[in-house]
Amino acid sequence: MKGVSKFISYAITILFGFTILIFLSTLIYNYYDEIIQNTIKAELKQICIQTANSIIQLHNLAKEFDAYPETNSSIIISSIDLDYPNKVGGKNFEVELLSSPGIWNLVTNITIEGKNVTIVKETSSSSKIVAKTTQKPIVVYEYDIPNIPIVLQGKFRSGESDTLRLVRYNYNEDRIILGESEIIVGITSIS
Repeated sequence: MKGVSKFISYAITILFGFTILIFLSTLIYNYYDEIIQNTIKAELKQICIQTANSIIQLHNLAKEFDAYPETNSSIIISSIDLDYPNKVGGKNFEVELLSSPGIWNLVTNITIEGKNVTIVKETSSSSKIVAKTTQKPIVVYEYDIPNIPIVLQGKFRSGESDTLRLVRYNYNEDRIILGESEIIVGITSIS
């Protein structure tokens, strides 16, 4: 009996040691993961602030610029190279510009080419910059830009063009476009 009780005490000691080791490993991993996420979030915040400052700079330039393109044409008034980093926290990322919802808060049902399209309800009435990682851990940072009457559009992904352009099309309709977006989207009529 004495040999069996020693075996059981050794087994319990080893099991207790493994339990402590697993607990400590989990604790260290969670701490490391939290540090990584906080670092990524801080870098994404810096990118959003940099983008917002450039948007405000282009908006102020648009108010001062007096040239107007002909109907159904556009001109690039100015562009700014944002010089984004290649990665944040070692992860690929993307930045998207979203205009204030405006009329989209009032639209409840829309049909495009005979198909109903779902409208995502906005919770904020200001334009925003959404920066997020595209690899795990997925970290999202949203930055509101209130009182910007210019429409914002476009998206940057790691490795693509990070140019912010101020485009005026038709008569005094301004857009700030991020990235390689060449299509200017606007509503002409609602029925």
